[in-house]
Order: sequence, then structure tokens, then C-alpha cells
Amino acid sequence: MTNPLYTSVASFPLVRIFTKILMKVFYIADRLYSHMKFRALVKNASKTALCHWTTDIKYGENLTIGERSGINKYCSIGAHSPITIGNDVRISRGSIIETAGLNFNVPPPYKHISNPIVIEDGVWIASNVIVLGGVTIGKGSIIGAGVVVSKSIPPNSIIVCASNRVLDKKTPVHAN
Repeated sequence: MTNPLYTSVASFPLVRIFTKILMKVFYIADRLYSHMKFRALVKNASKTALCHWTTDIKYGENLTIGERSGINKYCSIGAHSPITIGNDVRISRGSIIETAGLNFNVPPPYKHISNPIVIEDGVWIASNVIVLGGVTIGKGSIIGAGVVVSKSIPPNSIIVCASNRVLDKKTPVHAN
């Protein structure tokens, strides 16, 4: 049995080198596009903040992002009211941070209401977390995957279930 043509062509060193170069070029183009889109949408971001191009940003003028903070792929940030993200914050894949919602205390059509969100320094928000308006996530906290944050979280907390029950307090680490 003979090898298919694409197997033998891919074994040529020049084809492999060309493929690696092409992959590098696309990677650099992706990073450049991410950076330009983020800077165009969010005026109040530090120079060291990063955001993947697949992140959906609404009302970027109400978003403030601190030093060395990163927003991963497929996140959604709706800043109808101000959102403040501190320094060294990591927001993982698929998380949603939304300040606005609907007021069900009035008859239809329901009016939008929104409340600010504050995410303090050193917070890690794991994959597929939903942060609702009006909450503050305290400094150094860890929010586990899939949690819906509907009330404020004290500093250095570890939250891993839907009830927002504080599982444990972590001890702060101080840099020397």
C-alpha cells in the first residue's frame, strides 16, 4: 500500500519550514489584531493589560483595567455601568461580566437597570463564571469555574459553588 500524496509532500523539509513560518505569521497577526481591537474599544486600560480578540466588549468607555490584567478567549463584558478591574487580575475563558439586567418589579416592557462591578487586585475568575452587577470581588479572591457571582465577595475568598458560600480563606502572600 502506498502513502497518499499529502503525506509524502508534508515530509519535505521546505514544506515543513514554510508551514512553521506561516503559523508564526498568523500568530503574530492574531496578537496584533487583538491588541488593536482592545485599545480601540477600551480607552482606560493600562499598557500592560491584555484581551483576546474574541472577547465581546460592550460600552468600553465604562471599562477600566489595571496593570498586568488579562482577559481570555470568548469572554463577554457588558459595562453599561462602570466596571473596574484591578491589577494582576485573570479572567478565564468564557466568563461573562455584566452590569445590566432587567427590572422585573415594573410591568412589561421591562426597563434596564445596571449597577457597577469592582474586581479588586489579584483576583482569578475561572472559566464560565458569571459576574452580575452591583458586586465587588475582594482582593486576592479565587472564583471557581461556573460560579454565578450575585453578591459581593470578601477579600482572599475561594468561591466554588453556586451558593457563593465562602469555602475557605486563603492566606495572603506578600512579595519580598
